[in-house]
Amino acid sequence: MAGTQYLQESEKQAGRKYMVIEESLNGIAFPLLGDTIVYLLAVQFHAGNMALGYISSAAYIAGIILPLVPILFQGKNQVKCQEFSWYARSILCIPYLFVLFLPEKWARLVLLVVFSLFCMFRMVGVAFNDFTLKSLSSASNRGRVVSEMNVAYQTSSVTFRLLLGFVMSLRFFASLIGMVCLQMVGVVTNMFSAHFVGKIPCRSTVSYQKGHGIFHQLHKVFGDASLKRRLILRWISSMAIVVFNMSVPFLRVEVSLSSSLIMFYSVALGVAVVCAGLTTKNIADRLGSKPLVIISAIFSLACLFVWALLPVDTNVFAFYLLGFVTNYFLSTINILIVRLVAQVMPDDDSISFNVMVNFVIALFALLAGLLSGVFADCPEVATHLFAVSGRFVGNPYTLVFLFDFALLLVILFIATRLRELGSYSMKDAAGVVFSLHGIQAVSMIERLGHTYDPTKRRALLLSLGSNLNNLATSELREILANPFSPDKQDAIRSLGEKPRIALLNDLIRVAEDDDSYVQLEAIGALGAYRGEVKAEKALVNLLSGKWSSVRSMASRSLAYLTDGDPKYLPEVDALSLTARHSDEEIDYLIAKRSLDKEGLFYRDFFLSVEQGRSATFRQTRYAVLASFLKFGSPRLAHLYELMNNGDVQDFLSDFLTDARDLAQIDQHYDEVFAMFDRSDWEAVRDFCLGLLDDCVVSYNPRFLHLKEGILRAREMDIALFDVQDALAELYFCYSLEKNSRS
Repeated sequence: MAGTQYLQESEKQAGRKYMVIEESLNGIAFPLLGDTIVYLLAVQFHAGNMALGYISSAAYIAGIILPLVPILFQGKNQVKCQEFSWYARSILCIPYLFVLFLPEKWARLVLLVVFSLFCMFRMVGVAFNDFTLKSLSSASNRGRVVSEMNVAYQTSSVTFRLLLGFVMSLRFFASLIGMVCLQMVGVVTNMFSAHFVGKIPCRSTVSYQKGHGIFHQLHKVFGDASLKRRLILRWISSMAIVVFNMSVPFLRVEVSLSSSLIMFYSVALGVAVVCAGLTTKNIADRLGSKPLVIISAIFSLACLFVWALLPVDTNVFAFYLLGFVTNYFLSTINILIVRLVAQVMPDDDSISFNVMVNFVIALFALLAGLLSGVFADCPEVATHLFAVSGRFVGNPYTLVFLFDFALLLVILFIATRLRELGSYSMKDAAGVVFSLHGIQAVSMIERLGHTYDPTKRRALLLSLGSNLNNLATSELREILANPFSPDKQDAIRSLGEKPRIALLNDLIRVAEDDDSYVQLEAIGALGAYRGEVKAEKALVNLLSGKWSSVRSMASRSLAYLTDGDPKYLPEVDALSLTARHSDEEIDYLIAKRSLDKEGLFYRDFFLSVEQGRSATFRQTRYAVLASFLKFGSPRLAHLYELMNNGDVQDFLSDFLTDARDLAQIDQHYDEVFAMFDRSDWEAVRDFCLGLLDDCVVSYNPRFLHLKEGILRAREMDIALFDVQDALAELYFCYSLEKNSRS
């Protein structure tokens, strides 16, 4: 069957695998062919600040040629077009070899021309790359996929830059010939990267409709306020990155760092991008981009202000640390804004849309690069503007960093006016980002997504239930809204152990749903919400629920929630007579234990006998009553356990031996064995009730009502009794006599 242009999930997974490999190889190639070595070569050829500003922005300026892309590649497979552009940029870097043989002036020109051509085809590839990212992801994981590709690229880049830093500390590779040789290694690596681009599945072709060029796309954008704000953020954030790239020539020219130290600085910047990718990968799809952009912009402003004030004789490690922090926040902003734009990128006419976006980026980047160069050439202006007591505060690039500061102010202003469906408020997002509980919630949710062991998942859900951060609340709300989730039962139980008022309405919704498979768990959890009128009202309504199990669980939870308010006892008493299963009987008994302060329900000791209940039902009921009264060892449940697995001697011997501390038992020890052996339940009844005749337990109302309930056996048909009831009679009569105060 022929597929549509949209990929199946298996194709997306395969495509993401190839794209991770391509991005990893690209992370090696770009440091060799891109701006850092080009900066170093330009400085070696004595290029001025305008040229350095151009290099900083060239990667974006090259987007000026993008309007030709839809026309030139119309009807061609989009991934194949990206593959072509990747191969082209490799081949066009070979002329870097010419700088070895040319005078300084011409070498500078060749360097700038070749780098411009490299950037042009890189930008062509990026126009296709944005669509490829979208085609390999979905709305629910787009932030994660964008971040994963960023991490793959930056991890590879950082690792290689670190190695490159050590390599360039060697005299040969710090020389002109050595740096050009490294660029040729980049050419080969980029060829391999292009090979893996071509393996990414794609059935979409480049479409171009006449009249749908740059100005048509811009007209559409400015007719949509939300889209317009997102794209302006994209353009301004690109400018901010271009301007901050000037920190590299600043450190090389003004601070006079060596080539190897500059490469190590680029490593710090790369690590920052990796960290930004890892951070946004975990939280962007949950919190939304808007609040995180605002938070990151605020921190970026603080960092750039420090850059503007730092003197050139500051310790080099301070520059490294400040560069890392600044690039972390700038990269976070960029990744989040790319995510915002990807959300609204049209499926049709996508290449024309990307061309328009990157074309405008090129214009903005050109402006940013040229202005950065102008500001870098005017250090004396900063000297006059930023003087304190006649002493200059700042550095020769102060105006450059203040320009970047101004761009971040624009980003902050626009981001506050942005609308993003489903994003957190600033307050809630800050509660996640700046809270230990928030960070822990992010970690637990991330681990939950990769943990398949049921026991470990249960432990994580319980921990998540104890985490009161809003992110944990949102995750639990999503689980509760899921009609069938393997985590739903444990999530509800965690809400019963650690009540969360924010999810009370969600819990009530599940509890009132008669077709929910976790209805009983939800009703049970409501019992923990003491003092909540809505929870009490819901449980009162559920006393009239459709299912008998719902009514019994509601009784139990209501008793716990109201701390045994006796006003509900009559209704619960009436409902308990309708118990159909032993678990319902247990619920009612637990409820009456709380609601019936006097213990009147013990008078119905033989109710299950009168109702003709099964042996298991009666055993369960007697064992539950015994657990309430805490008579001590041995437990009645254990005696039933022995009885169900053996004969008379097995389940009676230990008990009767211990019970010989009671004179009546000691005197009739053998007779009791004989009664049980011949199933003489009338004799057992007479013996047990004889124990109660002289038993004085009036000091304890519950014991007294239990005694009255057992004595009712004299009035009952002995044919209704069997060994279950006889053992219960013997156990309770012995226990009451032991507690007698005669």
